[in-house]
Amino acid sequence: MAKDEYDENRRFRLGVVIVNYRTPALVEACLASLARQLEEVEGACVVVDNASGDGSFERLCAWREIAPARARMKVVAAPGNGGFSAGNNIGFENIRSEFVLLLNSDAEVRPGALKALLAAAEAAPAAGVFTPKIVSSDGAPQVSRFRRHSLASEFVDGAQTGPVTRLLPHGETPIFPDDVATDPAWVSFAAVMIRRAAIDRAGPMDEGFFLYYEDCDYCRRLTRRGAEIRYVPAAVFVHDAGGSTKLSEKQDEGARLPAYYYRSRARYFRKVYGPAGPFLANIAWLAGRLIALMRGVVGRPAPQLSRKRYADIWLGWLGGGRA
Repeated sequence: MAKDEYDENRRFRLGVVIVNYRTPALVEACLASLARQLEEVEGACVVVDNASGDGSFERLCAWREIAPARARMKVVAAPGNGGFSAGNNIGFENIRSEFVLLLNSDAEVRPGALKALLAAAEAAPAAGVFTPKIVSSDGAPQVSRFRRHSLASEFVDGAQTGPVTRLLPHGETPIFPDDVATDPAWVSFAAVMIRRAAIDRAGPMDEGFFLYYEDCDYCRRLTRRGAEIRYVPAAVFVHDAGGSTKLSEKQDEGARLPAYYYRSRARYFRKVYGPAGPFLANIAWLAGRLIALMRGVVGRPAPQLSRKRYADIWLGWLGGGRA
């Protein structure tokens, strides 16, 4: 094997998986931030191109050929675009490592972040999931830890009203950055490190989730099999929420969200609550929304919604989102 070729048989300490879909420039920036750290931690990276069809695969292969850490990088072409979970599962299969770091294509790694994650893992051998501190490009801390999605959280999300949130604090899904005492039920997969032994116990990610809700679902499976979640603020990653999917931007503008978002939501609630789960979640959300609308009657307008959300929440509640 040539000195600068990727060794398929080598077991690395850390394997990084990046799923690309038509964001090659973002991936290159991400890889550049990784390259200097992979050798320091005995790491390697696999980029999975999810059948972008725009020349991404060829461009990333060419970038890899001139990368300083080319022997620690591999680019894999997925047979089709099966979504985020499917892409990560291909990554799991294409790297042998003690730990796996899932990283969004629009994330960047601050110096020392990989070492900090691995140090935290050494100090907590019983933990299986390690979530870093995630900041935006201007340095503002991002929400990356969450309470579980539940019927209560759907009610709180529909109401978006202070008294309701205070009455049901466990229904507020985000755990804000200044709260370091609340244990998360799940964490953002924009950047997360998972112990390979925990992945082996939980199995592959559920490819029924094309995009969204796969992180809370997989964390649920990991923790049910004994993998504790640890927050590692010393490890800092940069990620502007929605940079690769623009979902946050669409929500802010009130634009209609993609159908697969709602199908993933239905699939998740069906897995947690059984066949009636999506229906119960919708009723809880609508009940909360009624409170928001009633609030508007007395002068304070109800929060803006994504267009057609009242109808779209029913997407996938029968058939398409079946677990």
